Amino acid sequence: MDPSATPANPQIAEAIDPARLFQRAEEVFAGRFILERLVAADTVRALFVARHPVLRRRVALRVHLQPDTAARTWFERETVLLAQVDHPGIRPIYSGGYRGDWAYRITKWIDGESLHDAVARGPRPIPAVLQMARDLISALDYAHGKNIIIRRIVPTALMLTGAGRAIITDLRWANPLLDIAGPDIDPALETFLAPETRGGRPGEYSSDLYTAAALLYFAVTGIAPPSNPVEIQPPSTLRASCPRLLDRVILRAIQLEGERRYQTAEEMGDDLLSELGDYDFHTGVPPSAAASADDPVAWEKFLRRALGEEYELLSLLGDGAFGRVYRVRDLSLEREVALKILHPFLTSDPAVLERFRREAQLAAQVRHPHIVDVFDYGGRAGLLWYTMAYIRGENLAQLIERLGPLELEQVVRLLEQSLSALEHAHARGLVHRDLKPENLLVELPDWNLQITDFGLAVAMETVRGEGGTPSRSGTPAFAAPEQLLGEPVDERSDLYSLSIVALYALLGRSPFGSGPIEVILARQTSGQLPDVQAFRDDVPNELLRVLVRGAAQHPADRYPNATAYAAALTKALRRWRGGPLGRLRALFGRH
Repeated sequence: MDPSATPANPQIAEAIDPARLFQRAEEVFAGRFILERLVAADTVRALFVARHPVLRRRVALRVHLQPDTAARTWFERETVLLAQVDHPGIRPIYSGGYRGDWAYRITKWIDGESLHDAVARGPRPIPAVLQMARDLISALDYAHGKNIIIRRIVPTALMLTGAGRAIITDLRWANPLLDIAGPDIDPALETFLAPETRGGRPGEYSSDLYTAAALLYFAVTGIAPPSNPVEIQPPSTLRASCPRLLDRVILRAIQLEGERRYQTAEEMGDDLLSELGDYDFHTGVPPSAAASADDPVAWEKFLRRALGEEYELLSLLGDGAFGRVYRVRDLSLEREVALKILHPFLTSDPAVLERFRREAQLAAQVRHPHIVDVFDYGGRAGLLWYTMAYIRGENLAQLIERLGPLELEQVVRLLEQSLSALEHAHARGLVHRDLKPENLLVELPDWNLQITDFGLAVAMETVRGEGGTPSRSGTPAFAAPEQLLGEPVDERSDLYSLSIVALYALLGRSPFGSGPIEVILARQTSGQLPDVQAFRDDVPNELLRVLVRGAAQHPADRYPNATAYAAALTKALRRWRGGPLGRLRALFGRH
């Protein structure tokens, strides 16, 4: 492919031979990445667009060319800093390392354009400026929570995606790097820095808010603000359609004296939010979100506002300790989806936020006909959610409550579909860890099953010889004994839970009843499963033997994986269906 590069590219220094650099990069990264083009380069750094051959997605490949220099140390420390942040408004980093004398990092490739390029066509539409304000304030609130003052955000370093979202692309001059950073900025761009940060000085949180206001001024008016903030005119004098609200927010944040500006990103966001209605901000948990969570009327009103023009709230599907699931209409794609929202009281806990994000990420990686698809992840007004396919059916618990114990062939069908789904997930290193009737959705009349809620799913990071991932989790009536004891779990824990769910479907009740963990664990460790045939004389011995092994007390006594379990089930059913009782049932049915 053409290495991008035409020598006339203004982002490639004259001293660089683009074709030669591209060829060298192809040799250095052979087998790791497929290079598409050279975007920018000088004697120190180069930026390529590349494709990851395994993930099959486009990435940005940033390379540092000079080993054993202060600039290399700067690059390395910026890479570490980027790896410590995780916010949609700051470009994420995927990996980094060394290839020969080159250092590199892999980051998200942003399909879009810089604010500089967008404004070159004219001032931005007011709704786009408001969206940019939301994204900037949210990113700064996050960074400040990690004690990072970004200091330098200029129009060329703020990317706008095709959907209009703003993403900060680098942290090169953030305060943790000032001891190693090079000269601060091109004097022509100094106007976007707060006066107290110019010349390499560290600044304070309000300095970033000055920078945000300068960028908003540029987006609204199409011109950079004067270097001296005293000379700045209200944006509305240059663009009559500019709302008075933007005038007020920009002029307050871009004051010369730091004490006269907003002191926090949350304060700036709240001021903007006060008159913007649906243009809400995710800057922590607003008191209104937490306070309304237990008031159904107030909560619904707040949630409808937070969903804004993206989703129409239709009905509540489920309510749990960690959040709620709603049926909503995606107004952009005109389809109904299920929206899982984290309880607002939990969004102040970084560990919970990370777990919720990880839940969505893991679930999105698993694509299978019997696993619910995850579509999108987002949030607003202090709320976080992700959307997934809406299954028009009941969960297994609801079905059994309505119908009672299921027909034998119905249970077998659900068991076979579940094993197919688990085989797929386990092969990708994921254990569900909370298989229960409520997480098995069934579409009638075909009895098509889909597993949902990977809320407790984890990547199996330890090798099998170390026994899996430890956790005391799962729903007690269906969790494996090792889970209830807080011992390591692996895919065999899912097979145990699925076996207990199958017995539940045959009996119409939990095999071990309900109650505290200690009581259920005592029943489990007795090693006695209920006598299913005392209640169901139609259940064959062949099937029971498979379920009993799947529900063995010790993991080593169970099937080693879902594939072996499915094979044993198929063999048992073939033997049973080929026998005289099986042939009679085929002719006359259960009755």
